[in-house]
Amino acid sequence: MDLIFTFILTLLLISGVTWGLTGGLRYMDRRVAQWPLFWATALWLCVVVPVLGLLMSRLPNSVTPDVFGGFSLHEPFESLGLTVQTSADPADPAGFLSLAEFKLSLIALYGGGVLLSLFKLAWGRHRIRRIIKKAGTADIAGQEDVLVSGEVDSPLAWTPFGRPSQSRILLPQSYRGVVSAAQIQDIIIHERAHITRRDDEIGLILRGLLCLCWLSPFVKSLFAAWSQSTEIRCDMAVTANRKPKMRKAYADTLLQSLHIVAGRVRQYPAASFSTQRIRNEKMRIKHIMDGTQPAFKRGRDKAWLGAIAASFALTGAMAISSAANAGPADKTKQANYVTSPMVSGRLTSKYGTTKDPFNAEKTRNHYGIDIAAPAGTPIYAPAIALVREVTDSYKDNPNYGRVVVLETKGNVLTVFTHLDGYNVEAGQKVAKGTQIATVGSTGKSTGPHVHIETYKDGKRVDPQSIWKLAAK
Repeated sequence: MDLIFTFILTLLLISGVTWGLTGGLRYMDRRVAQWPLFWATALWLCVVVPVLGLLMSRLPNSVTPDVFGGFSLHEPFESLGLTVQTSADPADPAGFLSLAEFKLSLIALYGGGVLLSLFKLAWGRHRIRRIIKKAGTADIAGQEDVLVSGEVDSPLAWTPFGRPSQSRILLPQSYRGVVSAAQIQDIIIHERAHITRRDDEIGLILRGLLCLCWLSPFVKSLFAAWSQSTEIRCDMAVTANRKPKMRKAYADTLLQSLHIVAGRVRQYPAASFSTQRIRNEKMRIKHIMDGTQPAFKRGRDKAWLGAIAASFALTGAMAISSAANAGPADKTKQANYVTSPMVSGRLTSKYGTTKDPFNAEKTRNHYGIDIAAPAGTPIYAPAIALVREVTDSYKDNPNYGRVVVLETKGNVLTVFTHLDGYNVEAGQKVAKGTQIATVGSTGKSTGPHVHIETYKDGKRVDPQSIWKLAAK
């Protein structure tokens, strides 16, 4: 759960940074607006950098620079020196939505959105494939791959993924008798440029990435910029080496196509003439009339883009890995950091009466201690012990998460909850210092930590009265 939640946070962060950087580059050099590879690379980085960063954070003994200055993705508030209760008492299910429940809700929302987006993408491809099969031929000599259908409003080029030889160009039925033969030829040249460039196949991949990033408005903006740049490039394929009069004729074709679409959906004028669409088409017409030539075609330009993308990916991934593994940034604010025979971390809640983390005006009885530490931190047996219980449902209370119970000398039972995983099994005898589990955030928890309860002769006692904690 923590991994997915961290991915969502880093996705929003990296996509925002990428969007800002690409916007700055476009401001410095307007030509990047017509470079599809630039925008496709930027969108690709929005997914690759978070994934690579989290993979690096999972590498054993990975060492990454402290790019974020000690900022922790596991404990963002604590790493900034803010006091936040990191866990709820598992024995007290009452209260408002905990951080763990918020994480679970966000993950469920994100997962549902991804599935819905993928379904809509698959359904759209299926619908276009069905329209292609039903479409009639355009009866244009030498253009057998050009079809006509009354189910589309705008021309489009369709390519089965990985099979460009089976590509088809689809024209709207409404163009017949309205658009001249010369204009139809220009439209076909434009759409055939999409096929040559394999824009439909690349677009399918980018749309898949867009489904994974549906929460981020920045990624949607990058995809829109890529789509716009492909249209500009294909317009250039039509107007290359043409005189101004011929370029004006092609611009008129574009405007006429917009009017035809508007006539078919005039009851919804915003669908055709939204502010964004008008701005995009205005940019296309400007490039057409200016006779703009393609920029960034040389291998050197692509090599520079690849080098910049690789540097950004590596730097971003190392920053994410550093933040995922980091603890609090300010060592002067670590008075609550403790070490014990069991686990080292930050003591976030003591035994006894404490403030209710869900209602600042109330107090509660806390039946153990909470020690926060990064997920995966080892937990050790504090003495020679017998493993009494290893379970995912301690006392049939799911709030505890995964639990290990140890019995040590003097009829002392120690319960470790919210574990990420176990290293022992029930009935096993362990020596002092044996790793029994790892810190996690299972059950009702607001972050990676271990909740420790101790029983002496069957009665609850303060764990610190049995297991001494020392300041780090």
